[in-house]
Amino acid sequence: MASVTKKLFGMNGVNYLADTNCFIYMLDEHPMLEQFAASKWTFSYITEMELLSKKGITKEQDSIIRQMLATCSRAVHTQEITELTIKLRRKYSLKLPDAIIAATAKSLDIPILTADKGFSLITEVDMLILEL
Repeated sequence: MASVTKKLFGMNGVNYLADTNCFIYMLDEHPMLEQFAASKWTFSYITEMELLSKKGITKEQDSIIRQMLATCSRAVHTQEITELTIKLRRKYSLKLPDAIIAATAKSLDIPILTADKGFSLITEVDMLILEL
């Protein structure tokens, strides 16, 4: 079950900034993500690095991940995102990747799509938290 979010659409019709775990669950064909498959996703550069830098990843897995990411848009990292990352990380003691993802969503004014309940503490960003 997903919790409700205030915003349904952001920049250029993008519905969500997807957390890294959403891509992992999508690759695993988790049924909870089926309802979001037709949505427009964007992602942070940190998600791309997390997915592609996994130790032991095969060439085939690398290719599949790159193809999946190509169906989405990558958010451009800006100085505003850097400053928001710093503020959010200081305020909530977030891991750096989570702070970058939250700051990117705030900067773009779109909700985060995630299965990570740790994001629920962040009041500055709308989100849809998936319960898997």
